[in-house]
Amino acid sequence: MAEREPLRGSAPGLAVVGYGMWTALGPDGPSTVAGLRSRLIVSEAGNLWDPTAGANLPAFRVHAHQWWSGPTFLPELIVPVIEECRAEIGRLKPESLRRDPARVPVLICLPPPHRPGRAEGIEALVMEGVARRLGQPLPPGSGVIGAGRVGLPHLLAEAGRQAGAHPLQIIVGAESFLSQPLVEHYIGRMRLLCGANSSGFVPGEAAAGLVVAPPGLVEGPELVIAGMGAGTEASRDGGSREAPVTARGLTNAMKAALAIAGRAYMDIPNLFGDLNGEHFKFKEAAMATMRVDAAPPEGRSRRPRGHVEHWNVIEGTGEIGAALMPAQAGWAFAAGCAGRLQQGRAMIFAGEDDGQRVAMVVEMRGNRS
Repeated sequence: MAEREPLRGSAPGLAVVGYGMWTALGPDGPSTVAGLRSRLIVSEAGNLWDPTAGANLPAFRVHAHQWWSGPTFLPELIVPVIEECRAEIGRLKPESLRRDPARVPVLICLPPPHRPGRAEGIEALVMEGVARRLGQPLPPGSGVIGAGRVGLPHLLAEAGRQAGAHPLQIIVGAESFLSQPLVEHYIGRMRLLCGANSSGFVPGEAAAGLVVAPPGLVEGPELVIAGMGAGTEASRDGGSREAPVTARGLTNAMKAALAIAGRAYMDIPNLFGDLNGEHFKFKEAAMATMRVDAAPPEGRSRRPRGHVEHWNVIEGTGEIGAALMPAQAGWAFAAGCAGRLQQGRAMIFAGEDDGQRVAMVVEMRGNRS
């Protein structure tokens, strides 16, 4: 499963029924969601050097027992989230659905091949490390891809294809930007917040996971993946004079997701996007949403507060790459279960440095527990 298949407009036939996280905001899903809801900022000076300012960079670091980076750290991030998701499975209803969590497949998303400083053969290294920490290999149906921020729809598509054999599955995204070669690359690209650039992101690290199942299989609330879409942005990671930002990739992704979900953007009150401090991210989001939005025929907004609200995971976690979309979906699910997701609907979107853009429309269904 190391190769990504082309993603088109689709619905995977799956719903989120549980979640787990480990971020700078906390060691589990509920503590992270509480921090996000409170808009806590927990960045601190990290062990990363900013040569443009002669000082350490701010960073969003998980509270691990030591600072280290590379493929040996990713299993340390991933396994606690798998265990949290397995605990979620043990609480699902009806009880007949519960099964040995060790037999539930785990699909993992890691940094993409173009990410600077990425270890060769990282997929195999991480799978071996996860199995070693769990004390047994991951079960049949498990797999790993390197897709970064846009990996979740690809994992959902794979999970949907094998849902007949595996009705419950765990999806995890994990990435750390806390390495000196990586931050130096982004400083050189004028993309990191540093002494020479005020329009950039703050590096972070996290793992986030989802428990997914076919809609209606589990009693209680569920966040249905109603539609997914993808597009390609020619300007890639910020554009240039020859390839200016057009937001066509994100526009196409949003249009495809809305079409599959059977929804108009005027009926979407919540956005979970990837606005990380870089100006081109804001520009793309503004252009894409202007293209897909329209005034309702009744002449007044259908949104409870009259405007779209942006719920920003990165504000509380820093740039977390492959963990971003699972964290977004986990927050949306938790908010829906608590009755805080307006109208029970949202759009989730993200983009990678290679120009790939993805979007998902999600909807809460079922009674809150």
